Amino acid sequence: MTTKHSTKENSQKKNKLFHIFLKPSSFKVGIILTALSLFFLVRHYTLPKNSIDIVGQLERELYDIRFKLRGQREFSGIVGTLSADDKSLEKFGRWPFPRGIYAQAFENLKIAGVKWIGFDVFFSEQSHRLLKESIPELKDIIKNNSYSSEKYDKLFLDLEEFSPGDVSLGKSIDSFGNITQGFFYIEHPNQIKDSNYDWYTSFLRLKNSAIDFLDFPSGYKLTNYRDIISPGVVTNTSVIAGKAKYMGFANNQSDSDGMIRKSTLIRAIEPINKFGEKLAPPILVPSLALSLAANYLESAIIVHFDSAGVDSIELYPSDNKKKQIKVPVYFDGLGKLLINHYAEFSKIPQISLVDAYENKLPKNIPKILVYGGTATGTNDKRPSPFDENFDGVGHHVAIIENILTQNFMQRPLSAPIIEVSLLLISGIIFSYALKYLNALKSSIFIISVLLSFFYIDEHYLFGKGNWYYAGMFYLQSITIYFGITVFKYFTEEKEKKKVRGAFQHYLNPAVINQLLEHPERLKLGGDKKFMTVFFSDVRGFTTISESLTPEKLTSVLNEYFTPMTKIILDSNGLLDKYIGDAIMAVWGAPIPLEDHADRALISSLKMLDELDKLQKKWAAEGLPFLDIGIGLNTGDMVVGNMGSDQRFDYTVLGDSVNLGARLEGINKNYGTRIICSEFTVKSLKNPQKFLLRELDNIQVKGKNEPVRIFEVMRFAESDREKVVELIKLFEEGLALYRQQQWDFAIQKFNSAIQLNNGSDPPSKEFIERCNYLKQKGLEKDWNGVWVFKTK
Repeated sequence: MTTKHSTKENSQKKNKLFHIFLKPSSFKVGIILTALSLFFLVRHYTLPKNSIDIVGQLERELYDIRFKLRGQREFSGIVGTLSADDKSLEKFGRWPFPRGIYAQAFENLKIAGVKWIGFDVFFSEQSHRLLKESIPELKDIIKNNSYSSEKYDKLFLDLEEFSPGDVSLGKSIDSFGNITQGFFYIEHPNQIKDSNYDWYTSFLRLKNSAIDFLDFPSGYKLTNYRDIISPGVVTNTSVIAGKAKYMGFANNQSDSDGMIRKSTLIRAIEPINKFGEKLAPPILVPSLALSLAANYLESAIIVHFDSAGVDSIELYPSDNKKKQIKVPVYFDGLGKLLINHYAEFSKIPQISLVDAYENKLPKNIPKILVYGGTATGTNDKRPSPFDENFDGVGHHVAIIENILTQNFMQRPLSAPIIEVSLLLISGIIFSYALKYLNALKSSIFIISVLLSFFYIDEHYLFGKGNWYYAGMFYLQSITIYFGITVFKYFTEEKEKKKVRGAFQHYLNPAVINQLLEHPERLKLGGDKKFMTVFFSDVRGFTTISESLTPEKLTSVLNEYFTPMTKIILDSNGLLDKYIGDAIMAVWGAPIPLEDHADRALISSLKMLDELDKLQKKWAAEGLPFLDIGIGLNTGDMVVGNMGSDQRFDYTVLGDSVNLGARLEGINKNYGTRIICSEFTVKSLKNPQKFLLRELDNIQVKGKNEPVRIFEVMRFAESDREKVVELIKLFEEGLALYRQQQWDFAIQKFNSAIQLNNGSDPPSKEFIERCNYLKQKGLEKDWNGVWVFKTK
C-alpha cells in the first residue's frame, strides 16, 4: 500500500514539474524570447573591436534615426568651413587650385579675425610649375653665358623641385602662424610595402605636434596598445610643411555602411620602411579637430590610458582660471569620440575661398575655419545622419563644435549593465502582463510602453547626449508581443473556444470573457468560495406531465426555461444545471461577485414576474397551471470542474448547497414561493431593497444545527405599507409562538390573514401548528425549532 502511494506521489511530482518547466505557455514564450535577446546582446558586447553583427547594425541604424527625430540644432558660429566650393572652382580653374592663391586669402582672413585654420586638404606632392611661372628664371639662365653645364643642370633641377606656388603656400602658412596642417596615417603595413616614400622624414614632421602628457597604468607604455598604432603617415611636402609647428591627422573613418558616427581623436605613429623595419619609437599625435580645439583654447592635451586602451582625454588650459574639459571617448579603447551631429551641411557657417581671396568676408566670421573641398566633383562626401551628401570637412567642424561647447554624445560605461537589466526586467514584466491581456489590451499596453520609453529617451537620454541601446529593447518588446499573441492564437484561443462553447448556455457573455482572460480559474478540481446557491422546482410536475403529450410538455418547459435562464445569465449568475424541471444556479462563481446574495434575490423575484406572464399565456391556451418554489442559501461551497481530464462538469458542492436544495422543497410546507436562509439575509449588501419575513427556526433532515429561514416577499410598490404591517403581525405571532402563548399567537396570525384579504398560508400553517402543540404538549427543553423528518 505504501509503495503504491509513494509511486502515485512521485508521478504527481513529475507531472507537476513537467507542467512548470516543459508545458508550453505564453509566459514561457516571452521568457524564451527574452533569453534570446539577452544572448544576442551579450554576444555583441564580447565581439572583437570593430566587428559588426545584427545587434550592432540595428543599433547603428536606430542611432541615425534618433538624430533625425531629435531634430537639427544651431551651430555656435565659432567654427566654420573655408570651402573650396563651386564658386572657387569657377574662379581658380581646375582642382586642386594653384597654390599661389592662398597667401592673399590667408592674409585677408587674418585681418578679418580668424584665429585658426585647419587643412583637410593635403599637399603631399609638389605642384607642377606653370610655364608662365618659369619664364623669368629661364630667361636669366639662358642669358647668363658664364654657367657651366653642371650649373645649368642644377638650376633646371631647382626649377623642377621648387614650385613658386609651393614656396608661396609654405610662406603664407608660416606668416599666418596658427594653421594646423592635415596629414593622414596609414591603416595597415601592407600599404607601405614596396613604397619608396620617405616615411621617416614624414614622421619627423610630426615631432612638434606630438602629445607629451600621457598617463599610463603601472608597467605600461605606448607600445602596449597595438590597436592604436599606425605604421606611417603621409604629410605635406617639405616646402609647404616648413617647420610643421601644428599638425593633425584628418582621417575620417566611416562605419561599414559608409556612415560617419565616430571619429578617432588620437593616434600613435610608429614608422616602418618598405621592408617592415621600425624606423623610430612611437609618438602620439592628435586629430586635426582635436588639435584645432586644443590650440584655440590654449590647452594642453592629456591622454589617460587603462589596461584596455584609451580611457579618457582631457584639455587643460594654460589659464588656471578656465575649467578643464574632459572629452568622453568610446569605451572600445581606441580613443574615438561619438560625434554629436548638429545638422545638414548647409547649416554650417561657410566661407568661400574665393571670397577670402577677394576679401568679401562677413563681419561675424568664425574664429576657426577648416579648409576642405566642397565643390562638385571633389569626391569628399561622407554621409551623416542628417545629410547623405555631407562633405567630409563638416565632420571636423562638428567635432570641434562638440569640444568647444562641451555638447558631447557619449556611451556611458554603465550602458551594458543598464541595457541587460532593462531587457531582463522588461522581458519578465511583458511576459507576465501579456499573458493575461487580450490582443487589444496587449496592443495598447505595448504601444504605451514603447511610446513612454521613446519620450524618456528623446528628452532625458539620447536628447541629453547619452547613447543607450534602444533597438534591442524595441525589438524584444515587439517580438514578445507578437510571439505571445501568435502563441495565444494557436493554443490558448483553442482553449477559449472550448470554454466559450462549454459555458455559452450557462453564463453571461461578459462573464465568459472574464473567464477567457483568466482560464486558470477553470482548472480541474475545486476551490472553496463564499457564494449564493439557487434551486427552483415546478410544483406538481408529475401531474402536469401526465396531462400533456411529450412534445407539448417539452415545448412548455422550454418556454419556461428560456426567460428563467436569461434572468440568471443577465445577473452574471452561473446556470449550473437543469435537473428535470428544476433549475440549479449559483452567484459568485466562476467570477467573484461581492453582491451575489442581492443578485440571487433580485433574480428570484424577476422569475416570478416572468412566470406570471407565462401563466396567463398558458391559461389562455388551456394548459395546466404551473407554479414554482425557490430556495436560496449562502455559504462556503466547493466550486470547480468535477470529473476527469476527459469529461467534467463545472458545479458546486457542499453542505451549503444541500441546504439550499432543502429550502426549495420546504416552500410547500409554508405555502410560500421564495425561502432564503439567515446566511443569505446576513450577506445582503442592500437589505433595505427587500421585504423579508422571518418564517421559522428549522432543522432540516441530515442537519444537526437549526437555521432561521425567511420568506422573500413579492409585492406591488403600492402595497408596501400593507406588506410591512403583515410582516409585523406575523413576526409578533411568531414571537408568541416561541413563548408557547398559543392563543395569543393564533390571534396575531388571524390578524395577518385578515389583513391579507383572508389568505396568508404561513399564518395558516402556524395556527395549525399552535393547535397541534396545545393538544400534544411540549417537552421541557423545547426551543422553538421545528424539525423536518423528510427532505
